[in-house]
Amino acid sequence: MPCQHHCQTPRQLPCPTVITSQSLPSVPSFQRRQLLSPARKSNSHAKRVPHLKARRKDSPLLPVMIPTGEDGQEVTDMYTHMLRNRIIFVGQRINDELATQIVASLLALEAADEAQAIQLYINSQGGSPYATIAILDVMDAIKCDVSTVAFGMCASTATLLLAAGTKGKRYAMPSTRIMMHQPAGGAMGSADEVNIQASELNRTMKVINRFLSRFTGMTTDEIEVETDRDNFLSPQTAIEKGVIDRILQR
Repeated sequence: MPCQHHCQTPRQLPCPTVITSQSLPSVPSFQRRQLLSPARKSNSHAKRVPHLKARRKDSPLLPVMIPTGEDGQEVTDMYTHMLRNRIIFVGQRINDELATQIVASLLALEAADEAQAIQLYINSQGGSPYATIAILDVMDAIKCDVSTVAFGMCASTATLLLAAGTKGKRYAMPSTRIMMHQPAGGAMGSADEVNIQASELNRTMKVINRFLSRFTGMTTDEIEVETDRDNFLSPQTAIEKGVIDRILQR
C-alpha cells in the first residue's frame, strides 16, 4: 500500500519510518530533558551559578586609615602618620628589603630635621647580619639621635639594633624578652667552599662582637661568653649588661 504522506504511486519503495514524539519509548520527563537538551541544561546551569572572583584576603599588616588635619578631612595610613611623627617600626624579620626601607626612612627624616630625634620601635626575631649592619652604618652616619624601643621579642641581630641606639635613649617595655647569640649559618659544597663560608661566618661574628662591645661597654671576650649560646635577658638584666638604659613604665 502506498504511504499516505510521501508516496505518490504504488511503484515507489516504502518510505522510511517517520519518527514522531509518539513513537519514542516511555522515558521519565526528567530523563527526557537530559537526553533532548543537554546544551540547554549546561547553559542554564552556568547562568544560575555566579562567576567566582578572586578575593584578596585582608592582610594583618594592611595600614589602618586614620583622619588627619584640623577638621579630619584628610586621610592617611597609620604608618605614614607615624613616619611624619619620626617613628619607624621594625616588626618583621630583618632582610635586604626591610633594611632599604629603614635606611630610606632614616635619611628622609634627617633631611627633614636633623636636630630632632628618631624613634625606632623593634619587635623582631632578627635576620640577616649584612642587612642589620647596613642599618647600623647609616645610624652612625646620620646626625639625628636614634632612640630605640624594644617590645614583644627582640632577638639575634634585632638586639644589635636595640643596643645601637643613642646612649641614654635605649628603652624596653617591662615584659620584653631580649636574646643575644652568635650568628648561625650553613655551608654546602666542596671542602674549600665550606672553609670559605666558615671563614666569612667567623669574620661576621667578630664584626658583630665589636659592635656589641662598643654599644654595651663590655669587652669582646665578655661578649663572646654572653653570646656563646642563646642568652635570654629580662629588661632589668639587659640594663645590667648595657644593652638598654631604661624600662618604659608609667
